[in-house]
Amino acid sequence: MHSLPPLLRDGAFRVGEALELGLPERRLRPGALPTPHHGVRAPRESASLVDRCRDVLPVLGTGQCFSHDTAAGLWGLPLPQGHRFDPLHVTSPTGGRPRRPGVVGHRAGTVTGTFVGALPVVEPLTAWAQCAALVPLDDVIAMGDALAGRWSKHATARELPIERLAATVRAWGSRRGARRLREAMRWIRPRVWSPRETALRLLLVRAGLPEPECNGEVTTAEGDLHADLVWRDARLAVEYEGDHHRTDRGQWRRDIARAELFADAGWRRVRATDDDLADPSRILRRISRHLTSGALQ
Repeated sequence: MHSLPPLLRDGAFRVGEALELGLPERRLRPGALPTPHHGVRAPRESASLVDRCRDVLPVLGTGQCFSHDTAAGLWGLPLPQGHRFDPLHVTSPTGGRPRRPGVVGHRAGTVTGTFVGALPVVEPLTAWAQCAALVPLDDVIAMGDALAGRWSKHATARELPIERLAATVRAWGSRRGARRLREAMRWIRPRVWSPRETALRLLLVRAGLPEPECNGEVTTAEGDLHADLVWRDARLAVEYEGDHHRTDRGQWRRDIARAELFADAGWRRVRATDDDLADPSRILRRISRHLTSGALQ
């Protein structure tokens, strides 16, 4: 990599571009540098989604954008656990589709593109709608919760009004995934802050429990605290805890203090883990019992 001209060290480039910059032809022969695509060389092997997209960038045509789950991943939207970005998806407004190994091309009459870093991508709501034909319903819901919530580090893909999601669904018409999008809109809520919160809420409500507030505020002696799921009348809060609540010493201590604050404020707090998502029978009984006893107080 260090023998490459500075302009070629950051990402993939066309062979012709390298020759114009004076790189000897022997340095561009197959095997001398990674060859992600015909006519393209890269300074290093690529593993991440961003690097793989950068490998395609030199061969994209005018107006072509990364799309579907590729764009969703670049926007930081949640996809199914273990999701493989294979192939990469590119949408073209007109003309031919890109024909490269590991790349699937799509054509759309109009494509509104923007950028994540230097990568051209369709807008987040478009990526979400496109994904409705690729992933199960609950993942479409989780992506919608993310767009209405604050998961993505990109401001363009977070805290969007629910009406903007609904308008996207209406505009999608009868295209692929339209029925799944419409069903997803019934379940999408604002103020959801993690995919596991979505999964837990769907599990509880589909089991017949009353719908909770998402990340509702609970007033304590040290100020307002947010809880993942809140049933205010029963003074019950349910929170999902990932492994970092167990392995992070600071988080563990904060959780203890937090539990005491909820208790002092007269709230029950139920903690949920992945085990409860896999076998919800116990947590459903606990929450049902607390909701019933809380309503009787």
